[in-house]
Amino acid sequence: MVKFLLIIALSFSLISCGKGLMDGNLEKNLEASDKTYGKCNNPQRPLTKAEREICIAKTNAAGPNGEVKEPLDLIEIFDRFNNPNKNIVYAGSTVNQFLWQGSLSVLEEYPLQTVDSQGGFISTDWILNKDEPRKRCQVKVNVTTQEVISTGVRTKIVCQEKGNDQWYLDNVGLFEEEKKITLKILEKALELSNIENLS
Repeated sequence: MVKFLLIIALSFSLISCGKGLMDGNLEKNLEASDKTYGKCNNPQRPLTKAEREICIAKTNAAGPNGEVKEPLDLIEIFDRFNNPNKNIVYAGSTVNQFLWQGSLSVLEEYPLQTVDSQGGFISTDWILNKDEPRKRCQVKVNVTTQEVISTGVRTKIVCQEKGNDQWYLDNVGLFEEEKKITLKILEKALELSNIENLS
């Protein structure tokens, strides 16, 4: 027992006097063993199971240069849908922010099924009319430009009719209705653009 305590005391004194492995630089030592085991599986890193899983997830999410970008701010995204008049520009978006915001504003009264800010595509869920229970329609809007121009928005209304408990496309063109929605979006986009220029 005395021998054991003596060995421990001697070890501590040697560690404190000497520089140890890698000149006593613990971080360099860890980085060296990371190369052997990988950072997440390095036995020198005291990671819990949850910390190890997070480490692996971050490593898998890293880009080709090993850099992990900032996570998406979901609160900001939901806030944008609840407040479509807010001026939020999505990073890397290829569409005009005013046309995009105008589209969301015009369609805000309908439940949305798809909202792709990068591709500039919005699709509503199926819209039902209680007076016509055997018919449903869906509005699809595609913002295609980075400028506020009349050809920068395309609107399509797709409708279906129910027969024999199945929904079928009715192939009825609703060109006037599509045109009205597109004009509303353009009006809203110009309004937002003018507000931005005045501020």
